[in-house]
Amino acid sequence: MVAQLIWIAAVYSSAVALVHVLHNREKSRQARESGKWIQYILITRNHESVVEWYIRSLTFHAFLTGKPLRVLVMDDNSSDTTMGIVSRMARGGCSLELATAVPALGQEEMSKSRGIILDLRLSGQTVRWPMMQLDGSRGSKSKHGDI
Repeated sequence: MVAQLIWIAAVYSSAVALVHVLHNREKSRQARESGKWIQYILITRNHESVVEWYIRSLTFHAFLTGKPLRVLVMDDNSSDTTMGIVSRMARGGCSLELATAVPALGQEEMSKSRGIILDLRLSGQTVRWPMMQLDGSRGSKSKHGDI
């Protein structure tokens, strides 16, 4: 009897997960058609250890919101395998655009035209992740020393 209840719960959970996936997929299709994209500009220089994590976390956030994602990766003369990692991810199906040089435009001009800028070259930069700004999350609103 217990085994049958476990099977019923497993089938029910699978059906719920499938409905959520299909619903998010339909929302993504509608968002693509309406032109609502999440756009980021990721500026890197020798960030092979973190660039994949940044891109995957942005992809996860786009999946949760049901909006398609575009990431423009601009590399500032990396001497490591940063661009190799990014190019493999682009071939693997991520919606990435690659640029080998950072343009001379100011950050304000770039953000107006293309999207949200995440400059990994700046040390101590506080990146405001959209997933950290959820209701009940104090991570983006707390000040140093506050709990």
